[in-house]
Amino acid sequence: MKKLIIGVIVILTSCYFGSIMRFSEKDIGDTVNTVINPSFEDGDYNFETLPEEWMVLNDAAEKIFWDNNYRCTGSKSLRIEYPDDNINIISDAFPINPEYVYYSRCFLRTNYRSNHSVVIRFLAFNAKGKRVNKFSNKGYPKEDWTQIDLTSGFLNSTARFGRIIISIPKKPDKIFWIDDVESYNVYKIQK
Repeated sequence: MKKLIIGVIVILTSCYFGSIMRFSEKDIGDTVNTVINPSFEDGDYNFETLPEEWMVLNDAAEKIFWDNNYRCTGSKSLRIEYPDDNINIISDAFPINPEYVYYSRCFLRTNYRSNHSVVIRFLAFNAKGKRVNKFSNKGYPKEDWTQIDLTSGFLNSTARFGRIIISIPKKPDKIFWIDDVESYNVYKIQK
């Protein structure tokens, strides 16, 4: 009987939390994007440098370029050419509140369609820089700008700042473009 009660609680809880975690761009409303330099516009433009407030952990500098030919909005995007290894493009840290649910998104395109996914991640960190939450979603970019989104909520109570990571797969015959990386606090969790 105890197992049955626990099972019912788990099912009811998952239904409740599952429904609260379904946010989309219509929930953004008047909230402000928390990602710094989301459209890769800021910085001293140089074809072979990264925009301000963005970094790459792996040694892929010769594969990533600031591009002013293809863009979703603004005048620039980030181009990743022929990645011969997985590449992680990381935003600068931005403040978050653990009492909120965050809706994040980015726009991507490729030089030709394939079945290789790009992953968007939302990482939450405490004040000491320790990761306390990790959320991810994958999408399949096409030759037109494709949106990949992610909802992150029920953060650890110690979460103080977040980062968005875009993971580009190893695909040495493809070119990827990224633009408009955004994250919004869309819902305050009621206690």
